Amino acid sequence: MRPGSIRGPLTPEQRAKKPPVPQPIFRTHPITGRRVLYCNPGYAMRIEGLEPAESDAMLEYLFRHQAQEKYLYSHGWTPGDLLMWDNIGTVHNALADYGPGEHRYILRVQVMATLDYAALAA
Repeated sequence: MRPGSIRGPLTPEQRAKKPPVPQPIFRTHPITGRRVLYCNPGYAMRIEGLEPAESDAMLEYLFRHQAQEKYLYSHGWTPGDLLMWDNIGTVHNALADYGPGEHRYILRVQVMATLDYAALAA
């Protein structure tokens, strides 16, 4: 369970209904057409087709690549801020850097693009 979350961990029954699903490591962005790295340390567990040690080494390499300083952005929030990002090509993480008595007010809006599923599978 993440810090600050009031949602408990999944039960074994809930986990059984949501088994892990293989995803490609690289996807074609449905709008820009650019290839994007689609794995992050929070979700990617193994690369199919590789031996466990080779998979672990490759994922570690990719995660180190993503974590380079030149790719990082940390936002210092002020009242009225609006932050937007492209969820397809961005690894993002909210830090629980607020106390239990501090309120967080978040409105999430998701804009859906028309997806080219053939390109995503490529």
